[in-house]
Amino acid sequence: MSERKATRLLARFSQHKRRAPAPGADAPGSPPADDAETLAALSAYDERLRALGAVDFDDLVTLPVRLLESHADLVEHYRSRYRWISVDEYQDVDRLQYRLIRLLAPPEGNLCVIGDPDQAIYGFRGSDVACFQRFGEDYPSARTVSLSRNYRSTRAIVDASLQVMEPASLIGDRALEALIEGPERIEIHESATDRAEAEMVVHTIERMIGGHTFFSMDSGRVDGQEGEAFSFGDFAVLYRTDAQAGPLVEAFARSGIPFQKRSHDALADRPGVHSVIQAMEEEPAALSVPDRLSRAAEKVREADPQIDQALPALRGLAERHGDDLHAFLSELALGVDVDLWDPRANRVALLTLHAAKGLEFPVVFIVGCEDGLIPLHWGPLDEVDLAEERRLLFVGMTRAQDRLLLTHARKRRRHGKVQKAQPSPFLRDVEQQLLERRRHQAKKKPRAQHQQRTLFEL
Repeated sequence: MSERKATRLLARFSQHKRRAPAPGADAPGSPPADDAETLAALSAYDERLRALGAVDFDDLVTLPVRLLESHADLVEHYRSRYRWISVDEYQDVDRLQYRLIRLLAPPEGNLCVIGDPDQAIYGFRGSDVACFQRFGEDYPSARTVSLSRNYRSTRAIVDASLQVMEPASLIGDRALEALIEGPERIEIHESATDRAEAEMVVHTIERMIGGHTFFSMDSGRVDGQEGEAFSFGDFAVLYRTDAQAGPLVEAFARSGIPFQKRSHDALADRPGVHSVIQAMEEEPAALSVPDRLSRAAEKVREADPQIDQALPALRGLAERHGDDLHAFLSELALGVDVDLWDPRANRVALLTLHAAKGLEFPVVFIVGCEDGLIPLHWGPLDEVDLAEERRLLFVGMTRAQDRLLLTHARKRRRHGKVQKAQPSPFLRDVEQQLLERRRHQAKKKPRAQHQQRTLFEL
């Protein structure tokens, strides 16, 4: 079985496991024809796990739910054992996790949940914001405490973010008071192409720090007097899809500005990682994890050159675990790329919008604010998906503390073709007095006025 097919099957396994009906509920009907192979493979997979006395990651929730729903005495035992329960990021729970919470915490129990339904952005992974909305019905005696003060962002950023979110907000008459005053408006930058957009981001960062190389000043891109009290680690560049990172990586690499790129993808799913893991397990046990990684990478590089894309992240992880290969493999299996983001590194952060959740930066660029990217779609969007796309932009905008720059291009390469692009419809929801618009024209090479003079004409 190919690696891609195996990955696809595992994703379907997770979906089927987490759809398991509660006792007494109607069992699902016959699976669709294209799922028959999945169900057969899932049955064999589960049998093999049980034979080994093992469970997978989904089983950690699925099996307790099934057990508790089948044994009332166990429910009472664990309710008396865990009398106080707290759940953070409650807007991101899925239906199976919600069932587990209700089993452990009765309606009159001691349950504290914290969350913001307007930051529910993981519907594509099975999270269901309806669980958050049902909380008041299932726990009618719960007291609600609204946190309405923002200590992170300036008033302009908070107001603009709320205006973007307002058409789909799940909090009626939402109010958020910004306690940080700032004169800055939200900047909207329009560039000719996605590559011009990337260059604009780099040049703007150079100007804001006053130029980091002699070339920046000698070339006239900065004059050395524009810098503010920012360092590279104060900047984040956010984008909707990881495919948008290519021009940005190229532009930052050319400029010499240090950066770290992270996404919300699983570490183990990166190209070449499976090959290097197999090679590491064949190395002598006496070697440290970093040494095993180096030797394994040399062995697989010729057959799988994509390993070079994953090596920087893998090296950091290997150094963290020293001689413990088992711990290294465990974190690699369950971790995501953004887990390796280092807040102490003085580097510009390149992150997907999903990966940026929970982080904050003095200056944030959100690139690709175009219809088709934000919101992401290839055809008509239903209201549920459109609302989640709004929430994702809301999350991205509220990562900014002092400065927020939203950018879009008139043309962008997507799916191998250069296509015309229109600004995101979400931008129309922001009041004009909060915005400062800038349009960047592509610079044409000047025509030579005269032929170059020869040495003998001088």
